[in-house]
This record gives sequence, structure tokens and C-alpha cells, in this order.
Amino acid sequence: LFMVLVGLLAAFVPARLAGEMTSIGTLMAFTLVCAAVLVVRRTMPDVPRSFKTPLVPLIPILGILTCLCMMLFLPADTWIRLVLWMLIGLDIYVGYGMKHSKLEHGGDTRHGQVALNMIGLILAVLCVITGLWHQQTVGWGENKVLLIISFVFAFTHCAYYMWRIWRK
Repeated sequence: LFMVLVGLLAAFVPARLAGEMTSIGTLMAFTLVCAAVLVVRRTMPDVPRSFKTPLVPLIPILGILTCLCMMLFLPADTWIRLVLWMLIGLDIYVGYGMKHSKLEHGGDTRHGQVALNMIGLILAVLCVITGLWHQQTVGWGENKVLLIISFVFAFTHCAYYMWRIWRK
């Protein structure tokens, strides 16, 4: 499914842009996998596994640092797109995933809701930061379309997640 989406993306956008978006998305996924190894080893140490990563926590930490270092060398506009896609993914989860979750009806979800709202606010702030960073790198006299898009996304998401926090 991922390769189909990347193929469709590559058909409609320049190759450089498709390559950068694929790179940052893949590196972000690898970073999350490395972090998950750390979390699962700590929270569920006795669960039987078919494979155990050696030298934990060294290998996952080195994996996270390596991926983040490679991500830092990608252009600022790629970071804007990453944060925007993460916000869109969070919107899909909030709008569809939570309502159709079988776990959601199981009990107290207050802690999860607080974490979800905080993630939404953090991503909105990151959207502003990456927009300003991009505009700084290209120059303030240049095209401001990505800056405006990032600000619109950020402010609408800030308003929405603050509303979710104060609604409770």
C-alpha cells in the first residue's frame, strides 16, 4: 500500500519532492520503531519474542540518533510536509479511528485523550516552527505559500485541540 501511494505521489509531483518526502517519512518510521523497541522492552519485559534486538538500549538509541541526523539534512519544506501529514493522520485518527475503535469503549480513556490533545498541540506548534524555519532559509522576500499553509494548519489545529481540552 505504501509503495502504491509513493508511486502515485511520484506521478504528480517533481522527483526531488517525492524523494525527500519518502526519505523523511521512512526515516521517521524507523525512528518510531527504534523508540518502540525501547518502550516495549521496558513496559513488557517478559513477553515472548521471536527476535530480540541485541545491545538494548544502545542499538535503538544509535538508530534514533542516526535517523534524526539524516533527517536534519533534509530541506525545511520537507519538514513542513512531514508535520502537515502527521496532523492529517492525527485528524483521521481522531475523526474515524477513535469512534470505530474496539478498545475505546473498554474503560477510562481520559489519560489517552489528554495525550492525544497534547500531541495535536505539539504538532501545531511544530507546524509554525517549520514554516518560519523554511521562510528563513528561502528568504523573507520569497514566496510565502508554505508559510501561510503551515500557519493556517497550525492555528486551526491549535483551536481544535484547545477546544477538546477545555470541553472536558
